[in-house]
Order: sequence, then C-alpha cells, then structure tokens
Amino acid sequence: MSNLKSRLLRSNIACVLACISFLAYAASPAAAASPAAASTASATSAAASAAIAEVLSGRPIVGDDPVAIRDALAKHSIHGNAPSLRDRDLTKASLDRELVLVVPIPYGVLYRSQTHVLTINADLASEDAPGAILLKKTVTGPDGRGLTVAAEAKAKGYIQQIDLIGLKPDATSKTRIRGHLTLPPSTFAKVDGDFAIALMCSLSPPYLSDQSEHSDPTDDEPTDITTRTSFLYTDVQAVWLISPQTGMVLSKNLHLSN
Repeated sequence: MSNLKSRLLRSNIACVLACISFLAYAASPAAAASPAAASTASATSAAASAAIAEVLSGRPIVGDDPVAIRDALAKHSIHGNAPSLRDRDLTKASLDRELVLVVPIPYGVLYRSQTHVLTINADLASEDAPGAILLKKTVTGPDGRGLTVAAEAKAKGYIQQIDLIGLKPDATSKTRIRGHLTLPPSTFAKVDGDFAIALMCSLSPPYLSDQSEHSDPTDDEPTDITTRTSFLYTDVQAVWLISPQTGMVLSKNLHLSN
C-alpha cells in the first residue's frame, strides 16, 4: 500500500511538472513562432526578394532613384530620430522596404588573366561628400572660370546649381569595397569593364539630412554657385558586384570597410 501511494504521488508530481512545462512553453517566444508567424515572415521575405528581383530585371540595372527617395522623404518631412512616427511615414512614402542603390566603380578593379581572379579595391566616397558614398552628382549651368571676372559673373549668366546626394551607411562611415573572386575569362570579356556595386539597404534614423549652401562669385571661381547636399541614412544588408548592362550578378559576398 505504501508503494502504491508513493507511485501515485510521483505520478501527480509528474503531471504537475508537465502542466508547468506546457504553460511555460505557451508563454515563450518559441510558441510565438507559430506556423502563422513563420508564414508571415516568409511572405515578407518573399515580397522583399520579389521587389529586389524586379529592380534587377531591367537593362541596364539602375536601381532605385536616389533623387526620388530624397524628394519623397523631404515631402513627408521624414527626418530626425522618432522611429515610431517615422516608420508610419515611410509606409506612406512607399519606402518601408529594402532599397537597391547602384554605384558605378570606374576604377579599383583588377583582373589577373593567369589566375582568373578579379580584385576590387575601390572607395565609393568622393571629395564632394567625404565620409559618405556618392550616389549622384548633378551640375547645371555654365562655369565662368577663365571666361569672366567675379563682378560680372552673375550678370553674364554664370550661375550653377549643384545637387549632391550621398549615402551614410549605418553609423560607421564605411565607404570602401575590398574583395576578390574567381571570374572565368569569358565572363570578364562579356562584362567588358562594366562594373557597379549594388547596395541592398533600408532607411534608418535620422533618414535624411538636407541643406543648401550659396557661394558668391570670386576671382578664383567667378561663378554664382548654389549647392544642395543631401544624405540618406541606411542600414546596409548586402553588397553585390553587378554588371548593369548585362544584368549579371557577379558576387553577393562583398562588404563595406574603412
């Protein structure tokens, strides 16, 4: 009889422990990762992949337009450090997604035909936007250098508008690409020097900085110049080497470095 009571007591304790374990699991993050949650995450990932595939499907591959991104952020006043509000604004601006920003690399690429190894060592920054990746630079209007003097420059129409858009990746200011990969001679010949970096990224606080600066004509630079400098702030998820004209993705394993 004593043995029976002992077995029943152990059985009851086991049941209680089982119930406690079940309740603990139900409240745990693992339980939250239900099939429905997994399905939602999978759908989100699939949508992001589809959006990237659509951007990369065009010929040539141009990626998302940094001017359009800048103007949409400015229009919806999306800047600063208020994530809860800004996330909602990003949705309104259709920018709550992964972006593809394409940056040409006209130099810093070396191919060794004997070993079929392509080496990349290129800085995507410029003296116009130090510490940032230069996405776009547009200059409109004539330069008066060597053609006029400061006092007459504006009257003669030597007026320029310079529009600079840069990318601030994370908080690191990393702008250099270094890497190497094996590339068959036939692929290198097909690419024919047409290399670019595709940055897969999403906008992050403070999202945008945007300022204008005016310079009056001087004897050294007899041109009336207004420069607009904008920076997009992002988290970079991936760095690809592509050939925009052919549409080929040559590497998905590059990284930004100092």
